[in-house]
Amino acid sequence: PNLPTGTIPDGFYLVADVTNPRLDWHAAIIDAVRRVTHIAPADPDGTIIGEPVLQEGVIGIPSPRSLGLCAGVTDAPYATTTEVYPDSPKADADTCNRAQVAAITSALDFLLAERRAGGGAGGAAAKAEL
Repeated sequence: PNLPTGTIPDGFYLVADVTNPRLDWHAAIIDAVRRVTHIAPADPDGTIIGEPVLQEGVIGIPSPRSLGLCAGVTDAPYATTTEVYPDSPKADADTCNRAQVAAITSALDFLLAERRAGGGAGGAAAKAEL
């Protein structure tokens, strides 16, 4: 069920830069994390923390640089912020840690697979920041 608007999300979600959303990369991360913990549902208005949901478990924000957020300190073509809370009744600190590991490893696996397939994430462009 969806949470009332304005509540702390219950579940894992990612924060994407709407100017560079990389939705296929974010989907790969969410798919991997789903095997470890639950994904935060959207509020009834289609948002999480008041930001639009781009796809399941991924919200979009204006350029992180313009908001002074962590992902804005890099020009890496793949950058995201992960959010998960250990105080959920459905998760604990260990589950949250495993979700973060799944996010990192799946993000890197995606980039390596894209590079092997001749995609655009080769060389220096393959840097990712989580």
